[in-house]
This record gives sequence, C-alpha cells and structure tokens, in this order.
Amino acid sequence: MPDVAGGGHIGFLLESTHGTYIAPTQFAPVESESLQEVRSDPKRVPILGQAVTQGKVKGREHVAGDITMELLPEVHVYFMIASRWGNNLAKSGVGPYVYTLNDDAAAHVKTNYRSLTIVADRGGIGFAYLGCQVTSHRIFFEDGIPKVTYSIIGRGQSEDYTPGAVTAPTEVPFGADEVAVTVAAGARTDLDSLEFSFDDNGEPQFNLDGNEAASYVKFGEFVGEASYEIDFEDKSDYAIWVARTTQEVKCTLTKSANQIVVVEIHGGLYNAFEVGLAGLGDQVRAAATVEAAYVSGDTAAAEQVITTDENVTIA
Repeated sequence: MPDVAGGGHIGFLLESTHGTYIAPTQFAPVESESLQEVRSDPKRVPILGQAVTQGKVKGREHVAGDITMELLPEVHVYFMIASRWGNNLAKSGVGPYVYTLNDDAAAHVKTNYRSLTIVADRGGIGFAYLGCQVTSHRIFFEDGIPKVTYSIIGRGQSEDYTPGAVTAPTEVPFGADEVAVTVAAGARTDLDSLEFSFDDNGEPQFNLDGNEAASYVKFGEFVGEASYEIDFEDKSDYAIWVARTTQEVKCTLTKSANQIVVVEIHGGLYNAFEVGLAGLGDQVRAAATVEAAYVSGDTAAAEQVITTDENVTIA
C-alpha cells in the first residue's frame, strides 16, 4: 500500500564538489516539497515512410521545485549559502555563529557558487538531487509564525540515497511574540501580512560539455520586495510614496541569543500604496509594496543576518 507524506523527510548538505553527491547529515521538517527531475529528450521524427515517432534521443536534464518549511536559522543558513547571497558572506562568532549575507546583485553569470545535495524520502523510497541552488525565496507569516519557501534549480539527480534514520533540528519555530518590524527605522505595530520576496531569476545553463545535466545555474536581475497591510490612520506613509522617498523595511525574529534572523531591505521604494473604503463596518486598511533598490552608501539592496549554534564550514 502506498505510504502517506508523513512517512517521509528531506535531508541536505553543502557539496564539496559542485554537482557531486554528498551524503546528507542535516535534515529539516518541511510542510511540502515538489523537487523533480526535468527532462527535455527530443523525439525522433524522421520521414521514413512511417508517420509515427521513432523514439527519443538523450537530451538535457535539470532539477526544479519548491520547498516550504518553518523558518529555522540552522536550516536557513545552509539554503542561503547555496544561493547568490552566499557569494557575499561574512561569518563571525565562536558559538553562536553570526552569518551576514546580502544579495550581491553584481552581474555574476558563471561563478563557483556553493550548492546542496538535497535528498527526499518519499514513503521509504529515496531520491537525491545534485547541484541544488536557491534561485528565489519567499519569507512570509501564517498565524504569526514565520515560514519560508525556497525555489530550487539543480543540475541533475542521483540514485545514491537510501533513506535511513534522521536527526531533527534542535531549533523550534519563532512565535508570534518574537517578531519586531521597523519601517524607516521606526517600530511598527500596525501592520500584518508581512512578506519578503527575493528573486535572483536563476536559469539552468547547458553547455556542450558531454553531459546531460545542466552545466551551472545562471543568475539574472535581482528583484527584492516587501509587502504588507497597515492600519490607515493618517497620510504619513502615503506622503512618502508620493515623494518617492527611500526607506528601509526590517524584520527581526528573536527566540534567544542563539536563534535570531534579521531580514532587511535597505533602500525600499514604494511601488504601490493602495487605500480605499471596504465594506460597511470594515476597518480602513492600506496595502503597501516596497521594492529593494540600491542606494549609495549601502553595501547592497537587501541583507539577512542569521544567528545560530550551527557551525557551517565556509569554503
């Protein structure tokens, strides 16, 4: 009888050699995952007196899919290192460790970014995906609990993984009372529905290098955005939108001195500020969207600082 999804798990580890399987030692509790091998095998359709396909030729392959989970610092740091953000990383501390990363949106196309082997146990059947990198991610809140969706592109798959025992992360999710938000350096307690979206527009690249698997992942234009709803009580925020003034949006999650995540858009520009009368008896709210922009004097348009007991070796 087929197993249920609760009988599975995912594991991961930073690869020593990009695209080469490494046995996972880290595991994460996920809410959903959709990693798949994507193949583009061309069909043979020669004109040989038979109006029918005559098979396939080995084409190209890559990995694509999403993983949604609770935002846990000891997991988040691995996935961020295996992204464009990991190309500009500073590590400090001796436990807890502080990892500071930014979008590093310089026009890098082919750089030796770090990558993950990600494995999935689906009802006791193992799958392994190699050369996985995070090309976009979304941090959002459900019932006040921060969660994250990672969009993954990888090079190919492997049959090396056999499911076994797992070790769950020691960290627990941030609670609703462990969230602090500032806009333009001022504490804000009048917003909800906060969401950060960071997209590096990654694409698999295929060279004529004798392999079916993708050669690497190309990163394109960086687009960062924060969106939220606020109680509309005056026109101060509206005036900032009209004046096209840049401002930072910062969210700090603090469980303890050993478990902190800070997400920040340095130079935010309002792309939209919408306010209107809703239904009878409804509260007047405003919906805002802030786009990350590079502002002179800042090191990057967006930044994340992760504090955790997890000691990751930075190659």
